[in-house]
Amino acid sequence: HSSSSSSTNYAIDYLQFCIDHFHNVDPAIHNYLLSLYAKQKDSSSLVSFLKKPEKYFDLKYALRLCTKEKKIQACVLIYSAMGLYEEAVDLALLVDIELAKENADKPDDDDSLRKKLWLRIARHVVEERHDIKEAMAFLNEREFLKIEDILLFFPDFVRIDDFKEEICKSLEEYNRHIDCLKSEMDDATMSADLIRLDIKELRNKYGFVSAAQKCDKCNYPVLTTQFYLFPCNHVFHAQCLMADVLPNLTSVHRLRARELMSLFESGTLGEQHTSHHHLPLPDAKHDLNNNNANPTIPTLNMVVGEEGGANQLKAELDELVASECLFCGDIMIKSIDKPFYNVDEPDLRSWSI
Repeated sequence: HSSSSSSTNYAIDYLQFCIDHFHNVDPAIHNYLLSLYAKQKDSSSLVSFLKKPEKYFDLKYALRLCTKEKKIQACVLIYSAMGLYEEAVDLALLVDIELAKENADKPDDDDSLRKKLWLRIARHVVEERHDIKEAMAFLNEREFLKIEDILLFFPDFVRIDDFKEEICKSLEEYNRHIDCLKSEMDDATMSADLIRLDIKELRNKYGFVSAAQKCDKCNYPVLTTQFYLFPCNHVFHAQCLMADVLPNLTSVHRLRARELMSLFESGTLGEQHTSHHHLPLPDAKHDLNNNNANPTIPTLNMVVGEEGGANQLKAELDELVASECLFCGDIMIKSIDKPFYNVDEPDLRSWSI
């Protein structure tokens, strides 16, 4: 037995010499050296070998071998090297709680996993070792652990003196968080009030149009017909604006805008004493499935005599076609990839240089 042990030591020395001095990276050599270390009673050399940053041996083979030889600390290191931190912590709790803590901190990029591993350690300390003070000490070691996380593991009857201070700290922290949320809610309410005030003032905002000012779309005098003036000082004839806006609306909104335009153009609505109950938007499904159906234009019988109805319809039409400037809004941004001319245009010579 003595000669066998001596020959094993010689083999270990030789293999270690080859790795250290000749930088041998052959997996077979490393696997064989690992098997010799695993058969020794003293696990210090095995642990040192497994802690090296460069691992050229087969991790699965090493795990089977160390499990067979009941080298628990070595198995913990192998599980950790394989990224199986939960298994590493569970196994480390059987031999050394400090080793379990060390492995619980290894997944740096996954805070939720770290918290889960530390809670496993806390549960083990409370349920197996019945050491509540040590579990409370974890709260100071790791900021992501809260008292309410650990309270779940406590028995039904326990002295509160051991963690009264931690409960008070937790309640104070919650109060600070509630005060912060209240402050944010007050700021949001104030911002909403200011936005409402801005919207109200915007309705009364006005601009000036000179007699010589021209439509920014057709370049004809703007005062010859109805027009829209935007806060950016762009001004368009109503027809020019609608001609460009309608193709960019959804089918439902486009049909609704045309209905309202027909109402005003036909003179169905009076100036003072006409109104209507809300005219429902056309059904989108019906619009898609019944392409040949003519949209129904509301008649005088559909209009009820309440003051302000015409203004409501006008406001609805304005919301559809004049909610944003033609040149400064989303329509201009969405048209950036459209060509300047149509490929099917009969005469393209006008674009020649």
